[in-house]
Amino acid sequence: MAAFIKHVGTHVGTNTRLSVVFLRLPDEPENALVVYSDSLPDKYHEDFMSALESKEGQAAKELYEVLSRKVFWNGNSMLETLHKEGLMKKIPVEQIMMNPNSTTSLPLSDLLAQMDEIAGGKAGNTPEAPQQTFQENVAEQVDAGLDGDNKKIAQNLLVQAVMLEEEAERKRAEAVKFDPSLGPKAEKPAKKGRGRPAGTTAKAMKARAEAAAPSE
Repeated sequence: MAAFIKHVGTHVGTNTRLSVVFLRLPDEPENALVVYSDSLPDKYHEDFMSALESKEGQAAKELYEVLSRKVFWNGNSMLETLHKEGLMKKIPVEQIMMNPNSTTSLPLSDLLAQMDEIAGGKAGNTPEAPQQTFQENVAEQVDAGLDGDNKKIAQNLLVQAVMLEEEAERKRAEAVKFDPSLGPKAEKPAKKGRGRPAGTTAKAMKARAEAAAPSE
């Protein structure tokens, strides 16, 4: 049996593959917000598809929910990046055909009608924002999706900081190999919670290097 993947479909008429980020816009229920995944820059494509196909992505009712919690390789929020770089496009719901697998096709309009019937209201609906422009509405949706997810970004930055610190320790160890007079302490990694061992800070290393240099 063919794998079932949510959020994916095609643009009727062009048959271009797309991913539906927002099923419908709150003040324009006749329109959806999509990403043409095949046209994404290479630096974003793999991360985007991994998020979509992940357990969280497939469990989410709408794709924007998981994109607001995921980050690209550079630590930036997926949802915010797609919005700021203009990679999300507004197209009529009637022009979207959902294709969860190779043997199933369902118009998004029919899917929404079924979801409305089950929920007793409009699927994908969020509080209305009268007199908003399209850009303002999208920005509001992005901000709402990002709310409370800054911790995820912070954690990613901390990981990068740790990696940089480890690289710095390796560089200090290499420096000692080339000039043992800098001291064996520079080879020791910093102890967690107690600061860096004496003699291994950038200032101390510079002072010791100057002291060890031959006078003219």
